[in-house]
Amino acid sequence: MIVDNTHLGPPEEAWLTTLEKTWVKPLAPLSCRRVVVVAPHPDDEVLGAGGLIEKAQREGVLIEVVAVSDGESSHRASRSDTARHLAEVRPGESRRALQRLGCDRPVITQLHLPDGRVSAYREKLDAALKDILLPDDLCVAPWRGDGHPDHDATGDVSLRASRRVGARHLAYLVWAWHWARPEGGDIPWSRCYRLDLDRRARARKRWAIRAFESQISAIGPTSDDAPVLPAPLLKRFWRPCEIFVDESGVQ
Repeated sequence: MIVDNTHLGPPEEAWLTTLEKTWVKPLAPLSCRRVVVVAPHPDDEVLGAGGLIEKAQREGVLIEVVAVSDGESSHRASRSDTARHLAEVRPGESRRALQRLGCDRPVITQLHLPDGRVSAYREKLDAALKDILLPDDLCVAPWRGDGHPDHDATGDVSLRASRRVGARHLAYLVWAWHWARPEGGDIPWSRCYRLDLDRRARARKRWAIRAFESQISAIGPTSDDAPVLPAPLLKRFWRPCEIFVDESGVQ
């Protein structure tokens, strides 16, 4: 999936209009012991669920992030030195972002699965989640229809693992906001929950997103080193709400 200043998908104004006129069930106060956020790449946990993480820590709910990959293949360049650099810096960016959301000592479990090839390691991801998830957890993972292979595989495995242990499961969206149609039926609104973010939560999430410098700034002089998350795309994650899909009853 190409995302740059010339491939931005639907304008953000169209999404805001849709969100204003579409009724979505409000997300109830958290009643779980722990929120486990599964992130295919370091930054997905904040882009898709930063507001929920901020809400959980404010309500005294434990938070654990499962970092599926180290995000070493985020840029189109395949140079080994670039991949090594990204694998080193991106987990640190994630830690700083979580601290900016209020998690003084972030709990992050790194699985080190290959970025871009998560679908080939479904069994390893499933085994890891089997050891992590508990029945009274809320598991938050990408929507399995998000449109990125790593996201789709992570979302599907996480949903199945949640069902197996009896944990509640909600799915966040990242890439769907790029390819889906605001006026179409691509987003299953009837199965969605909406988390409204107050000014403080929005500010903290925006501050947390800025921690991902390797994704929002150029890491080198070539076009392959350009920002993965250009400024116009980031607006999708500055919204006054977050949307989560409940697929508990969907096969």
